[in-house]
Amino acid sequence: MSARPGKSGKGISTEFPASRFSREWFMQSLRTALWVVVIVLLVWVYADIHFTDEQEVTAVLHLHTKSDNGMVLLSERRIPVTFRIEGNRYYRERFINRLVKNKSVLEFDVAGAKEYEPGEEYQERTANLLSKLAIFRNSSLGIISAVPARIDIRVDKMILLPDVPVEFKYIGAVLAGVPEIEPARINLRLPESQRQKITPETLKLMTLTVDLSGKAAGTTETVNIDVLTPPNLNYAKIEPQKVTVTFKVGQQTENKKFTVTVNYLPPVAWLTGDTSSKYQLEVKSPEDRTRVITVTGNRIDLQKLSADEIHAYVVLTDSDLKPSTWLDGEVNVQFPPGLKIRLTNKPVPPVSYRVVKRTAGPVTPL
Repeated sequence: MSARPGKSGKGISTEFPASRFSREWFMQSLRTALWVVVIVLLVWVYADIHFTDEQEVTAVLHLHTKSDNGMVLLSERRIPVTFRIEGNRYYRERFINRLVKNKSVLEFDVAGAKEYEPGEEYQERTANLLSKLAIFRNSSLGIISAVPARIDIRVDKMILLPDVPVEFKYIGAVLAGVPEIEPARINLRLPESQRQKITPETLKLMTLTVDLSGKAAGTTETVNIDVLTPPNLNYAKIEPQKVTVTFKVGQQTENKKFTVTVNYLPPVAWLTGDTSSKYQLEVKSPEDRTRVITVTGNRIDLQKLSADEIHAYVVLTDSDLKPSTWLDGEVNVQFPPGLKIRLTNKPVPPVSYRVVKRTAGPVTPL
């Protein structure tokens, strides 16, 4: 007689297992397998949510001041960084996907941070700076370490020099008349810390050089050309960046080389006081007494010119009286007035000299 499910005398319900390979047996096995899968999935989700791991990331940190045109960044702008993030897999993968979408570039607006003052220098911890980025805010990720460990940040205020004159630069010919430049004066913006590098009263902005070689005399042309920022200024800006120049070509020019004597001109106070009697000038080599220069201009004026008429000189200053180290002196060149000639684009090589206290022996007067 087969047993049936029901209550025993002790109140315990008893159910006999289904026969192996029967329909009931397969249903019971399937239910058991489903519960195993659900439990395993729950364990995986729990582990993904609650267990963190680390991951190394490489990117480029781009520093800028786009939110404030009155400020300029003087330190490095694009810095490769490697850093380790900590978090669960979901948040790490979400961060990496966003970074890849941004082509591995992390943007940081230094001006927008409102904590970096113009004229000051900062050494910011890289991990701290990265944590300020929008991509990290509410990301559920931590930054464990970063290389480089610190990043230099230096910002400055831009100042305006209005109405700076523009000069048309050209080679290969002389002009018939004065070129017309429109606008003839433009604005120059530069970092306040570089203000001492220029003298506004004598400052001129040069255009790109135009080669007039081969152009027939009497030809009139109009060009739209870029204006260059002064070579000794960094991060300077000009407004507008182009000017329109109308000019008439005169006769073609020629080049001629001259060997000139370099003079060293002391301040007047040295000659009237006792400085000249206490100090003497030394040049590093005999060649620093002369220079070979190339002069360009019309043929007739070049034929008139002699080396003795060219004034090449170095201006000495009180700063030259400091401990005797060799100095690189800029060679200035002046030509007789009225000649249509000038130096070629190639600068005159500097000379090496120093001013030292006089000693017994041959003396080179100042």
